[in-house]
Amino acid sequence: MTGTRALSKYWMLTNDFTQNPYPVLEYVRRESPVRELSFPDGGRAWVVTRYEDAKAALADPRLSRDVHVHYRLMSERTGRTMTPPPEEANHLANLEPPRHTPLRRAISFAFTPRRAEALRPKVEQIADELLDRLAGLDRPDLISGYADPLPVIVIAELMGVPADAWPDFLRWSTALRSHSPTEGSGVLDLNIRELSRYMSALIAEKEREPGEDLLSALIHADPERRLTSTEILSTGFALMTGGNDTTASLVGGVIAALLTHPAERTELLAEPGRWGKSMDELIRFVSPIGNTLQRVTTEPVEIGGVSIPAGEVVVISALSTNRDPHQFPDRPDELDLNRPKPAHLSFGFGIHYCSGAHLAKVITEIAARRLFERFPEIRLAVDPAELRYQQNMVVRPLEALPVLL
Repeated sequence: MTGTRALSKYWMLTNDFTQNPYPVLEYVRRESPVRELSFPDGGRAWVVTRYEDAKAALADPRLSRDVHVHYRLMSERTGRTMTPPPEEANHLANLEPPRHTPLRRAISFAFTPRRAEALRPKVEQIADELLDRLAGLDRPDLISGYADPLPVIVIAELMGVPADAWPDFLRWSTALRSHSPTEGSGVLDLNIRELSRYMSALIAEKEREPGEDLLSALIHADPERRLTSTEILSTGFALMTGGNDTTASLVGGVIAALLTHPAERTELLAEPGRWGKSMDELIRFVSPIGNTLQRVTTEPVEIGGVSIPAGEVVVISALSTNRDPHQFPDRPDELDLNRPKPAHLSFGFGIHYCSGAHLAKVITEIAARRLFERFPEIRLAVDPAELRYQQNMVVRPLEALPVLL
């Protein structure tokens, strides 16, 4: 590439980019680090690719995550009035202060590292049960058989969902992350209604008979940090979408990375105490979040020397920031379990830093460790170059991960 005109205006939406984004991102970081991206519907976004610019943008209150701001912009672009469903409009990932602040305070107690650590035995049990099902297969797919169901089951268990509803939760989770509010088929609305009915009934049940689960803890919290029923329902939706698809992408990506880095895998298996310490470098290298959740500018803002008008979408490319050589000067494109400060942006930054980050790390660590401890001779069933990623603006999941156990 010799100039910025070498890239299509849809540069981030091509299949070539989806399968191997790093050469393009290296070029964009160097030549035009805040670059315009066009969408087929006529909309556009501004993509931020450098670490320091991204960190500043994520902390800038003029870049809004308020879902109502986003829906107003979609309404203007589509020419029809669109409003967010209450299930989407009342959790902290989709709100800004002042509403965001009490929600964050109310929910933070439920997602402490201590609570995540307490789930270890249950996560290990679920992982082992899924591995039992894979053990007899000739060429199991670790995405559909392991990486996808594991976080769904763990989060359903965390919320106190009975085991007989887990298959429905996997179906709902897949549908909610696969369909856009603007695609018009009705599939998204149908799944929102089904999940909403189920969750509303579950919340009512736990109001009467609380258990040792997250929903019960939120419902019966102290008055000063108690959420409304709608906010609890919306939080459940956030876990079912943002929690599940992010963690599934992370589990699949970390396992694939260790399958293609046998020396690092051997190192971790020889020193089990290093698994937890190595998670941030694995996450940085894998970048399960391709781009953080989109922001909308509420007033003109300058990012990286580029003036962006009000009412524009801004996208932070975690894939790019996590390999920015200014932040990671020592071989940023390589996996280095001894990297001193792998301070990635995969979980965001500032007030919207992911509440469930520690739980995602625990699930991923256990998933990878149990797999490789149980099947030390495991290997890919295809050439690594044959692995394919799904096209998705937020997460970066593998389509399949076939292995020989």
